[in-house]
Amino acid sequence: MGRAGVTGHLAVLGGGTPYTVALADAIAARGRAVAPGPLVLAGRDARALETVGRYVRGRLAPLGWSTTWTTEPRAALRGASLVLHQIRYGGTAGRQRDEELALACGLVADETLGPGALQAALRLRAPLAETCRMLVEECPGAVVLNLTNPLSLTTARMVRAGVSGCLGLCELPRVTLEAAAAVLGEDPARARWAYAGLNHRGFLVRLEWDGVDRIPDLVRRLGDRTLNGIRADEIAALKAIPTKYFRLARTPAPAPEPGRAAFLGSLRARLLEELRADPGRSPPSLGVRDMAWYPRAVVPAIEALRSPRPLDCEVNVLAPSGIVEEGRVGLSAAGPGPLRPAAAPAPAAAWLAAFRRHERDLLDAVEHPSLPAIRRALEADPLIPAPKVEECARLIWARRDAEAAAASA
Repeated sequence: MGRAGVTGHLAVLGGGTPYTVALADAIAARGRAVAPGPLVLAGRDARALETVGRYVRGRLAPLGWSTTWTTEPRAALRGASLVLHQIRYGGTAGRQRDEELALACGLVADETLGPGALQAALRLRAPLAETCRMLVEECPGAVVLNLTNPLSLTTARMVRAGVSGCLGLCELPRVTLEAAAAVLGEDPARARWAYAGLNHRGFLVRLEWDGVDRIPDLVRRLGDRTLNGIRADEIAALKAIPTKYFRLARTPAPAPEPGRAAFLGSLRARLLEELRADPGRSPPSLGVRDMAWYPRAVVPAIEALRSPRPLDCEVNVLAPSGIVEEGRVGLSAAGPGPLRPAAAPAPAAAWLAAFRRHERDLLDAVEHPSLPAIRRALEADPLIPAPKVEECARLIWARRDAEAAAASA
């Protein structure tokens, strides 16, 4: 996916969410390292969009950015060379229903994994296809940075719909590296490391400083502690370091808990209130939610895409295998290089094979929805116990029309 260079404006789809404030703060924290340019925010809620837009404009103007906003997504996209796609199709109400589905099945609620993720992927089929049409028609050469969950499925669907410049972004590989480095007392910038896997289902398969493998040392140093919820004995058995979501694959799995949709809805309202009360200050409640994807994934990608020399980034790309793989690339104004090879040790490789089989079945269920296809996808899910499959499949199938209507409303 070569590019002549990212020189046009940056458009943010879903830019009216107050969480976009964290994007502006992350860009500002990098100062002049991120080449400035025009920024256009697109959102549906005009009042919220203006509130967020005024903050972003004031925050980034001293660095040379010019910020505008619009409720017309086509206007925002027209001529863009870089797009950040962070739309939550169906809103927090949709996420709430996904969480309720998982809890009804006695499973952990998550928007990227399990039955809730499959329901979300089915819900957004039509509106995501419309977004892809706009991207292809208004800015066919743009690099599109995708944050919309479930990330691997939406990235695959976007590329297959003609958005050839789509890259999925996630902070977890780098966050996992930084957590391991902190335990080891090392500088993560000096690490030689490799990552293999799928979004939220991957492993650091190499971690060295000065040519020395430090994964065994990490296991020893952790002792009874965990690394982002992952136990030392799990790392030792895998001979690799999984991201935090691997804990959901344990037997027994963690007990189901109420989801985050209600929390996110109330936090959104509070952030908008704080922005309106003091438009020039980053809202104090922003720190309540960890949004490391902006400083650890999005801003590094924007910086790299405006740089003549490749910078190391972690991305999700549609691989020759037909599914979206997550890995490390050199990213620059010319686009991404190839995914760097990362050989997983046998225990981690066995998990990756299962994750990839599941991902193929998920894609088939989303592209050709039917009760049997949904059932196959759930049967292949390492996180779903076999006795739960039929109940989950029938619930998802029964809700499909209502979910599709809600996403398009």
